[in-house]
Amino acid sequence: MNVLLFQLDGGLPNIALMRIAAHHRALGDDVELRWVGRRKCAGPTRQLGDAPDRVYASAIFERTRPLVDTLRREFPEVIVGGTGVEVALRLEDHGITTLEQDYSIYPAERRSIGFSQRGCRLRCPFCVVPRKEGAMREEQTIYSIWRGSPYPPQILLLDNDFFGQPRWKDRIVELRSGGFAVCFSQGINARLVTPEIAAAVASVDYRDDSFRARRLYTAWDNRKDEGRLFAGLEMLVAAGVKPDHLMVYMLVGYWPGETMADNLYRRDRLRAFGARPYPMPYHRTRELVGFQRWCVGSYDKNIPWQRWEANGYRAEGMTHDLQPVFFSEGVAA
Repeated sequence: MNVLLFQLDGGLPNIALMRIAAHHRALGDDVELRWVGRRKCAGPTRQLGDAPDRVYASAIFERTRPLVDTLRREFPEVIVGGTGVEVALRLEDHGITTLEQDYSIYPAERRSIGFSQRGCRLRCPFCVVPRKEGAMREEQTIYSIWRGSPYPPQILLLDNDFFGQPRWKDRIVELRSGGFAVCFSQGINARLVTPEIAAAVASVDYRDDSFRARRLYTAWDNRKDEGRLFAGLEMLVAAGVKPDHLMVYMLVGYWPGETMADNLYRRDRLRAFGARPYPMPYHRTRELVGFQRWCVGSYDKNIPWQRWEANGYRAEGMTHDLQPVFFSEGVAA
């Protein structure tokens, strides 16, 4: 059979599609991936000569649904999964039971990608992980995720709650003893950090998802969590993590009654601590996307929010020779 795969979004190789590819290659089928999310192809359209026997696609984000609609018009038989379209749909529902990952559909990929655990201890109302992954469970060891020589010892974990698994200490020992660099790509929960966890984090070679920079990801989803969040951040710093290594995702535009003053307050607190704020708009309004751009581009270090807002949330035509800006709205820490 000829099998056609579409990755419609996401910047990382898609494990579900790798499992589908491994399943069909084991049957002797030909497999082709078209990565729309990274513009590896013009779009999810039928090309001259296309006559696939099976078509699969993955959509992670709801904003990808227009691409899904286009794909379904072009290939009515397509099987589409992912949190962007159907949270509960599983590969096993379509006979894909293998856990093997076929990296050949991403020939330039050198990292080793996988889960050491699935599920999450928490039930955040805006998060689909509990519905998608179910109860907390262990998945793979670090050595089973690693592809082995000649691939570099770089482990990109997709875990949503690494320190929620009972044997996280064993995974930390594996990372250290194997000389692995690790990216906790989905972040660690700073609200639940203990001195023991902080010491464990500081003991490994944590990296960003490109493995070029030292980086830890965490989140500040609710201003009410301020005390617990900063207690955890302080523990991490006390253990040896530099504040600048901490990238903190800020959920914005979700909570009823939330104001821009609330968002600016959280940004100011994080900048004053030395961490990197990264706003994540739940609803992508012009103001919230502009706020995201202001922080992520580090324009907030030099340009006050009022000037940024007045300039249409853009840097064009603005000077960057101001002093660093903190508590720009006059909100006390």
